[in-house]
Amino acid sequence: MITLALLLLVVGFLYAVEHSWPGFRRIGAWWVRRGEPLKNRVRRAPLTYLYLVLLTFTTWLLANTSEPLRRAFLAEQSTNLHELRTNPVTVLVRSAMYVSFMELLIWWVAFSLVVAPMERRFGWQRMLAGFALGHVAATVAVACLQVWLFRAAALPVPAPVLVDVGASYGFCALAALATYQGSLRRRLTWAGAVVTVLGGLLLLDFDWTSMGHAVAALVGFASYRLVRPEAAVHHEARIRARHLYEMEHGGG
Repeated sequence: MITLALLLLVVGFLYAVEHSWPGFRRIGAWWVRRGEPLKNRVRRAPLTYLYLVLLTFTTWLLANTSEPLRRAFLAEQSTNLHELRTNPVTVLVRSAMYVSFMELLIWWVAFSLVVAPMERRFGWQRMLAGFALGHVAATVAVACLQVWLFRAAALPVPAPVLVDVGASYGFCALAALATYQGSLRRRLTWAGAVVTVLGGLLLLDFDWTSMGHAVAALVGFASYRLVRPEAAVHHEARIRARHLYEMEHGGG
């Protein structure tokens, strides 16, 4: 009921702005001035915002389920050892599609500030590659370390209900990858910030997730070829060629 009420409220607000109702004219005028540049920024980072919309949808679905059902469902999407052993490929994809509500708010800001600008400069293919490399490498590295430690200490494998889902591994890789932009001073500052934050998390809470974040960042630092200057030049050339084709095609 709350979701339906919010949806109706949003639709009503947009209708009032579109038809310049009293009190909404200034909002409509602002949208005319700012709306097109904003839409253009979103269009130039399609993967980033498609992913964020997908996360919003899955978060909304989970918010409307009971706690026992939600935990059971997330356990099946988790990259725990049980799921990695039985459904390795599909679980690596599914595990990146679910976050908590608070995480969702953080990711909307973080991806818009860090990932979207890189996608506009280098293209969605390279951002997808960087995210996938970080997500998969960190997940596999943590799983291998878990197996080795459990075997060495003769400990039982964790229960399959362990939940480990989210976008953090992929984002950490892309955040590290963002180091290779701007001046040398900016690069050193950014790299230092990434190392400080992730190192601090390791010290404060030394767990599997923190180790996964560190591995993902190392993968991002090692993936310089994805964001080398030539890649930005080639991406910009493709965009211009596409625009020229669309203009000629539309004119014909």
